[in-house]
Amino acid sequence: MMTPPDSNSLPMSGGCMCGEVRYAISGPLLFRAHCHCETCQAYTQAEHADIIVMRSRDVILEGESQIGFRFHQFPPVINRGTCAACGGVAVERIHLPVSPKLTIIPAQTLESTDGAPNVAFHMFYHRRVKDAQDRLPKHSGYLRSQTAFSMAALRSLRKT
Repeated sequence: MMTPPDSNSLPMSGGCMCGEVRYAISGPLLFRAHCHCETCQAYTQAEHADIIVMRSRDVILEGESQIGFRFHQFPPVINRGTCAACGGVAVERIHLPVSPKLTIIPAQTLESTDGAPNVAFHMFYHRRVKDAQDRLPKHSGYLRSQTAFSMAALRSLRKT
């Protein structure tokens, strides 16, 4: 099992279903959200994507050559990666011109979610498969969902 490089890091790791793609997290997790967009539902094969966002520099990735990245929507902002060997979800990269490089880790790929932040909000809630039974903020529509994501990223980046 991969371990983060220093003792001040979060001891979190994970990877695809077959283990060809592995990662370790070596820095702070910025935030966690549930995305209900149809692209995330198809990508994760779930009712919603449970995503954790962090700086790309804080993800140590093994088997990157096994990842097939693909943009599913226009504009090409999120590059979703799947393992070439098993077809399972791996990692996602966010490409924004004025932002630090960010990586999304689907929580389903973590060995354990112990130590992960609590889910902060739902986005693209108008595309939900079923209602969420929680009191978290629920953002519907493209603009409101993207604004919630961007604001969470900015707030978290300022803290780190």
